[in-house]
Amino acid sequence: MKYRSLRLVVLIVLLAAAVIIGHLLPGLNTTEIDREIRDALHVIGFALIAAVIFEVLPMRATKAALTTLVLVTALGALAELAQKVGGKGMDLTDLYLDIAGATLYLCARIVWQWTNAEKRSPVVHFSARLVSMVLGVLLFVPLGYWLSVNAGIAAKFPTILDFDGRWDAYLYLPINSEVSLVKTVATSGDYDGSFAEILLLRRSWSGLKIEPVVSDWSSFQFLTMRAAIVGGSESKVVVHLSDGSHPGYRTQHRIGDRSVGQQPTVVRFPLRGVVDIPGRPNLNPSNITDIYIIGRTKRKDKSEETRLFLDDIRLE
Repeated sequence: MKYRSLRLVVLIVLLAAAVIIGHLLPGLNTTEIDREIRDALHVIGFALIAAVIFEVLPMRATKAALTTLVLVTALGALAELAQKVGGKGMDLTDLYLDIAGATLYLCARIVWQWTNAEKRSPVVHFSARLVSMVLGVLLFVPLGYWLSVNAGIAAKFPTILDFDGRWDAYLYLPINSEVSLVKTVATSGDYDGSFAEILLLRRSWSGLKIEPVVSDWSSFQFLTMRAAIVGGSESKVVVHLSDGSHPGYRTQHRIGDRSVGQQPTVVRFPLRGVVDIPGRPNLNPSNITDIYIIGRTKRKDKSEETRLFLDDIRLE
């Protein structure tokens, strides 16, 4: 009995250490879709932790389930606290997902165990086991769903963003701007795609940040896009790229600027031999993590609105 209790304590300590270390390591945070995948892994990971704890507790099923839920909650809270101490900040959503994963497993396990009792009719036995299996499958549904979304977007590569996909909004963030999608209609009256209309709220450093799903651009020479700016004069589109070296678009490689007018035109930016920041090496196109597209223009009237239009951002 003492050996089993000691084994349980050691197991919980090892699990706690593994969870805390996992929270402190760099995670899947490249795109919003990556973050959804990470959240789905939280559910599965803590379901597995709950399974290990539940199976080794020397208690009846109901008591073991409640004890497991308390331990998993404490473990998740401890991990979030360690994450805050490590400088990454607490995220209560992670804790809720941890509890949800453990709860789903425990419900599935208890229902399955309940079917093992004698004198259950075949219908009740089959129905209860079906419910247990459905609960188990639910643990993996979010991960499977977001992996399929990620794969669908990656399949469009070398198109980075065309604003037509259902999940394109997960790939970009406004920078001192307001972004809306405008649908276009063909002469036949059918839907013909969308483009982004970006209201620039500042005279500089205003535009769009894009988080590409595919980061290896090493086989391509140019980043291209259709762009236009309405309002102001001497309008330019400026592009910065991050190759994972430093956060923040003001310290990224500036790969160039192109003059644009009020009518959409295709502009091209080079990916080779870009050296923009003294003391830093050339841009590494095999690990592009962020694209910053900034609209710049001169305004005679400060109250004049300036809008940047973007579409069909791709590689050549």
